[in-house]
Amino acid sequence: MYDEILRYMGHSSSLSEEAANQFEALISSCLEKLSSVSYPRHVIRQFPCSVNDDHVTIGTLNIKSGKLAVHLNDCTQAYLFAATLGIDVDRLISQHSLISSAEALCLQACAAAKIEEYCNDIDSEIASNLGKEGLFYKQRFSPGYGDFDITYQADVLNILNAHKIIGLTVTETHILVPLKSVTAVIGISSKAIDCMKSKCKNCEIANCGFRYKEDPDG
Repeated sequence: MYDEILRYMGHSSSLSEEAANQFEALISSCLEKLSSVSYPRHVIRQFPCSVNDDHVTIGTLNIKSGKLAVHLNDCTQAYLFAATLGIDVDRLISQHSLISSAEALCLQACAAAKIEEYCNDIDSEIASNLGKEGLFYKQRFSPGYGDFDITYQADVLNILNAHKIIGLTVTETHILVPLKSVTAVIGISSKAIDCMKSKCKNCEIANCGFRYKEDPDG
């Protein structure tokens, strides 16, 4: 997680020994503070899924998105998913932004890595459960990615009753509250696919620091 947090902060792992030690101490301190206030929770529901050209229907939710349609083109079922670290994480970051911009930046990065780690753990559990049924997990696809409009955040939350279940809401400008939260669609496929390679291959952000890289050693 250390290298991931550094990337969120805009740094590479190629640091001098002194700088690396300083960042490691800062990150460790911030992770400890986050652990005392974060309360990760999620809600997930499975629905029938159908694709028609650039339109996707998941339960009662109708989405116009060519990118999502391609991603779910072989799925007849999909999950709607939402997760959050809780409002106290936002409060912690806000408090430290008045004290130290460096620490606030690090807390932001640590929180981003923590919510991603939490979602990845859930992904692994979903993939394992689907595998027992001979089915395959298709990677999370969130509103705001590609042409999957961010305005669908509210629809996903409403269908999941996320406000009542995990305290997750969305503003009029489509920002999730708490901020360290995620909404997503997860496809269920009968066909195996290397989702990470596929998603990165088709991603429009070619210079992303988190882009999948082939292992030169195979």
